[in-house]
Amino acid sequence: MMTINWQVSGILLASVMMVLAACSSNGANKAEAVAAAGAAGQDAANSAAARGGCGNDANYTINDQSYHVLNSADGYTESGTAAWYGAEYQGTETAGCEVFDMYGYSAAHRTLPLPSFARVTNQQNGKSIVVRINDRGPFDSGDLIQLSFAAANALGIKARSGAPVQVEAIAQSQLPADMQMPAAPPPPAVAMNPKPSEPVDKSKPYYVIAGTWPDQNTALDMFVRLTSVGLGKAEMATAKQDGREMYQVRIGPLYNQDQIDNVKDMLESNGLTKFKVVAR
Repeated sequence: MMTINWQVSGILLASVMMVLAACSSNGANKAEAVAAAGAAGQDAANSAAARGGCGNDANYTINDQSYHVLNSADGYTESGTAAWYGAEYQGTETAGCEVFDMYGYSAAHRTLPLPSFARVTNQQNGKSIVVRINDRGPFDSGDLIQLSFAAANALGIKARSGAPVQVEAIAQSQLPADMQMPAAPPPPAVAMNPKPSEPVDKSKPYYVIAGTWPDQNTALDMFVRLTSVGLGKAEMATAKQDGREMYQVRIGPLYNQDQIDNVKDMLESNGLTKFKVVAR
């Protein structure tokens, strides 16, 4: 078997982020929205109790336009268009006092309580996802909602603005169990005879290969998909194979069977079964 020397493509990812950043057009307005809507606190989303938390002032004004925040998201449904935002805001604070992650399924909305959950459906292809609304916007376009990069990608939305969508709020009780807002965790139990942790041998790293493609965009789609479901060790690598550039998406390094099994379980639970484990 021919050995291919894969190189983690940090330059590739950086260039993708630079392209996304170059498309930005509303930085000042977003910062202004965070300042205008911010207030200390944290609470559940779809109820009047959400008021008083971050971003839930009853009324606020941006660009001489006033907005009234809804008391509740219950029953909200509306059709309009979607915009998306990404690398230009990565790691910044949202109006809901959360950290914006372009690889998470989140969104900005002008009037729904923060945080809220909503099902967004792309009316051009029927694709649908659930997003966490934790920000205010968009303010410099007529779009109804502003999706994170990952959310737009999952819906097949490429245009920066104007994609037709339907937005339907979802009550907390209707959310899947893994998306429910957790209650405060109980204090950890103290084991009487704790099992010593298994030593980690970092001289033998393993990687779970999710796929290898000649098309960069296909690999990027997979990378976004993996990171958006919590696989933080996902990375892209490139190599020459038979004279052409190939793009590989993998998860690692992993150092024991428990780590490998956890990754395999996450892939399978997200419908990804064609993967392989390799040692480096």
